[in-house]
Amino acid sequence: MSADTLLAPPVDVLVPLAEPQRWWLASGLALLAALLAAWLVSDWWRASSAPDVARLAQDQRTELVNRLRLADRVLRSIAADPALRSTGNTRLGNTEKRYFESITLLVPKQAPVGLLGTALPLPDLGPTLLSRLSDGESLLLANRTGAGNVARTILVRRLAGLDDVRTYLVAELASPYLWQGDQPNPNDAAWCLHDGSGNAVRCSSGRASEAYAAMAPATTAQPKAQRWHHGTETWDGVSVNLDLNTPGTDGPWTLLVITPANNTVTGGTPRLVAALGALAALLAATGLAVTARRRIVLQRDRDNTGQPRPSGGPNRARLPTQHMAHMLERQKQVIHAMAEIDRASLSRLHADQLVALAAGHLLQCTGCDVLLLAVLDRDIESSISMVVVPKGAQQIDPQHRQAGPSMNKLLALPPDGTWTHRIDEFELLAPQALGGARSALLLPLYEDGNPVGIISLGFAQANEIGSDESSNARALAGRLGAALTSAARAQALYNYTHFDATTSLPNRQFLKEHLAQQIRQTRRDRGRLALLFVDLDGFKKINAALGHNRADLVLAEAASRMRACVREEDVVTRFGGDEFVIVLPRITEGVDARRVADKLLQALARPFPVGADEHHIGCSIGVSIFPDDAQSVDRILRNADAAMFSAKEAGRGRYMFFDAAVHRAATDQTDMERDLRRALANNEFTVAYQPQVDLVSWHIDGVEALVRWRHPSRGMVPPGEFIALAERCGLIAQIGEFVMRTACQQFSTWQLEKIAPQRLSVNVSGLEVARTDIVARVEDVLRATGLRPLHLELELTEGVFLDHTQASIDKLTTLRERGVRIAIDDFGTGYSSLSYLQRLPIDVIKIDQSFVRQIEHNDDSGAIVKAILDVAHSLGKPVVAEGIETEQQRALLATWGCDVGQGYLWSRPLPAAEFGDFCRAWRVAAQPNA
Repeated sequence: MSADTLLAPPVDVLVPLAEPQRWWLASGLALLAALLAAWLVSDWWRASSAPDVARLAQDQRTELVNRLRLADRVLRSIAADPALRSTGNTRLGNTEKRYFESITLLVPKQAPVGLLGTALPLPDLGPTLLSRLSDGESLLLANRTGAGNVARTILVRRLAGLDDVRTYLVAELASPYLWQGDQPNPNDAAWCLHDGSGNAVRCSSGRASEAYAAMAPATTAQPKAQRWHHGTETWDGVSVNLDLNTPGTDGPWTLLVITPANNTVTGGTPRLVAALGALAALLAATGLAVTARRRIVLQRDRDNTGQPRPSGGPNRARLPTQHMAHMLERQKQVIHAMAEIDRASLSRLHADQLVALAAGHLLQCTGCDVLLLAVLDRDIESSISMVVVPKGAQQIDPQHRQAGPSMNKLLALPPDGTWTHRIDEFELLAPQALGGARSALLLPLYEDGNPVGIISLGFAQANEIGSDESSNARALAGRLGAALTSAARAQALYNYTHFDATTSLPNRQFLKEHLAQQIRQTRRDRGRLALLFVDLDGFKKINAALGHNRADLVLAEAASRMRACVREEDVVTRFGGDEFVIVLPRITEGVDARRVADKLLQALARPFPVGADEHHIGCSIGVSIFPDDAQSVDRILRNADAAMFSAKEAGRGRYMFFDAAVHRAATDQTDMERDLRRALANNEFTVAYQPQVDLVSWHIDGVEALVRWRHPSRGMVPPGEFIALAERCGLIAQIGEFVMRTACQQFSTWQLEKIAPQRLSVNVSGLEVARTDIVARVEDVLRATGLRPLHLELELTEGVFLDHTQASIDKLTTLRERGVRIAIDDFGTGYSSLSYLQRLPIDVIKIDQSFVRQIEHNDDSGAIVKAILDVAHSLGKPVVAEGIETEQQRALLATWGCDVGQGYLWSRPLPAAEFGDFCRAWRVAAQPNA
C-alpha cells in the first residue's frame, strides 16, 4: 500500500471561538423552545380532552345486556329439564346460585315450589303482559320492595307443553352477579338504570338519580347526549336503551351515564396560540443553529492557505479521502450493528430474534453474497436455529432443523475461524452452495466459553475478503456470542423464577403475570375465563411414606396427567406444595370448566405407580369464573381457593364452583377469629352469673359462671357462637383461665359480704384438660384468690370422658382428690353410659335443658328425666336440672326428686353487681313452699 493511501490532507481545526459559541447558544435556544412547545401542546391536549360519555354508556349497556341474556339462557336450560316437567323438581347447584337468588315453580292451584332460595309468588302482571308472555318466552321485571335505590330484578318464564296449563318459573337475579363490577368510575362517572315505566332499578349514586329526573331519556335505540346544570356544577350525560328484545312493562329499559363537564376546554385556544408561537421560535432557533454549524464546517474544510478545497477533478490526492470515508462508513455500520445487538440483548429477545438481527447486520457490514448463521437450540435437543440470507434479502426467517455431524465438525473450528474453498465438504453449508457461494469465512460462536454456533460468510468469488471486513465479522461474531450468553443467562434466570423444577410447570409468579394478561384480554373480548384450583387429596401421607424424592415422581406424573386434560392454549401451573392452578381462557359457559374438572377427577383417581407399588391420591377442585365471580387476579384466586376448601369439606374427590354465600360465611369465620384474638387484648370478655336453687330447701345452692363477649360492633355474642371457634384456633385455654380467675375472685368477695352460695360452678373445655396442666392452673387460681377447693365445681361435657386419653381422666381424678367437685354437663345428649358414671371421677350430673323444656308435653322426655334421676340417685350423685322456665316444670322435677334447678324461672345470667343484689333480696324474701 503506497504512502498516498496512508496519508490524508491536513485538517485545519483552528476555528474562531465565536462560531461554536453562537452554534451552542442557538442549539440551547432551540431546545428550550422545543420543551416549551411540547409542554403547551400537551397541556392544551389534556385541557381539550373530555371523557367519552357515549363510550362509557355503550360499554355499560353491553355488559348489562350480556349478563341479563346469560341469566335468561340459564333459566331457559332449567325450564328444559325433563325432571322439572315430569316431577315438578330439578337439581340446582352452585352454577345456578351464581345467577339467581331464588327460583320458584308456579303451577295453578298448587303451592309454590321453591327450586332455589325462598319461594316467590307470581308478580301481578295483569292480562296484558301475560298475553304477551307466550310459551317459552321470558319477561323482565323490576320489583321495588323497600327503600333505597335498588330494586329486585325478576325474570318470569312461561313453560310450554304442559297440558295447556299455564306454568311459570319466577327467578330473582342475584345482585352480586348482575351488578358486580358494573359501575365504571373513570372521570367520576355515575349511572342510573330505569325500567320501561320510568322506575329506578338501580343507581350508582343519588346524583345520577337526580340527573335522570331532570333529563329526557332516550326514546330510540340511538344514544341521546344531554347536558345537566345542577347549581354550580355542569354534567354531561348520555342515555341509551338496553333493547333486550323481550316483552317489557311499558317500554324499553333506559341507562343514563353522567360525568362532570370539563370546564378547562375554554382555555385551550390561548394555550394553542402560545404553542404555535413557541413552534415558530423553535424553527427560527433551529435555522440559526444550522447556519452557525454550516459556517463551522466550511471553516474546517479549508486548506492551509485558507482557500476552500477543490470539490472535484482528477486529483490523486482525493483518493485517500475516498478510502478513508469508505472505511469510516463501514466502521460506523459495525458500531451501529454492535449497538443494535446490545440493545436487543438488554431487551431480552429470544435467541431466534437475536440470530435474525445479527444476520442482517453481518450481511451489510461484510458485503458477503450468502450468509449462513446456525445456533444450537436450547429448548430442543439435537436441533439448531438457522438462517440462510442471500444479498439483498428483505426478510430473514429463522428455521429449525436437526443438527447433523457437520455441525459438530464446524463447532470444533479454531476460535479465530478459518477459510474454506470447498463448501460442499460440510452438509450444513449446502444452502450457501445452492445460493452461488464458492468460498466462505467460517467463524465459531461462543456462549459462556462453549461453542454454540457458526457464522459462514459465503462469497461467489474465490478471493478472500480484506482484513477490515474479516475484523468486522469477527467483532460482530464476538458481540453476538456475548448477546447469546446474556440471553441464555436471562432465560435461565427467568426459568428459575417462573418455572417449577419438580414438575417443569410454570410456578406462582408466572401464573400471576399470565393471569393478569388473560384477564385483560378477556375483558377486551367481553368473554369469560375459568380458574381451577386443584389440591391433591392425601398427598401428604404419600410424602411421609415415600420421602420427598419418590413423592416428587408422583407430583411430576400428576402434572403430566393434568396437562393431558386441557387444551393447548390452557395453562397448568404449580401453585405450591400439592396445589395446582389451571387457567382456561375463552370459555362460553360454566359447563366448559365442569367438563375439564370431570376429566381431572378421572385422571387423578387412577393409581400412581411408584416402583413396585401403586398409590392413590385423587383431588379436590375449586372453580371461579371471570367476570362472574371476580374482577381481579387476587380475587379470582381467592375465590377458587375458597371453592376448593368447600369441596374438601364436602367430602373430597369432587369439584365445586365458587358460592358467594359460602364465601361470606367463611369470611365471617375469619373475621370472628380475628376479632376473638383482639377481644382478649381489649378485655372485651365479661362473666355473668346464674343461680342454682335447691328444690327442697329453696335456698341458693350454687352459682354458674358463664362467659360473655361484648363485641364492639356486634353487641353481646353468646358462647355458642364463639366457644367452638376458640377451641379450633387455640384460644380456649386463655379464655377459660380468664373466666375461672374472674369468677373465683368475685366469689371470694361475696364470701366476705356473707352472700355467697355454697359453691361456684365453672365450665372447662375438654381441650383445656387434654392440652394444659389443668391441675396446676386450678391450684394457682385458688391460691391467688383465696378460695377453698370445696367451693369450686368444674363442669365438663361427656366428650371429655369419651374422646380423650387416660391422662385427662387422671388429671380430673387428682383435682377431685384435692376437694374440687367434677360435674358432667349436658348429660343425655351424648353417649350416656352407666359404666363411666360408676368408674369415672364424677360428683354431679346436670340434665340437659332440651329434655327439661319438654317434660310438660312430651312423655318421652319425662321418662328420660326420671330414668336419669333414678340412676344418678342410685349411684349417690346429686342432679341439677338446667333450663327450668315454668313453675310446672319445677313442680314436676321436685316431685320426681331432682335436687337443684337452674333456669329463667328464677333469673337470667346476671352481671356480678346485679347477682349480688339478687342474693341479698333472696335472703330477705319469703320462702315459698316446695
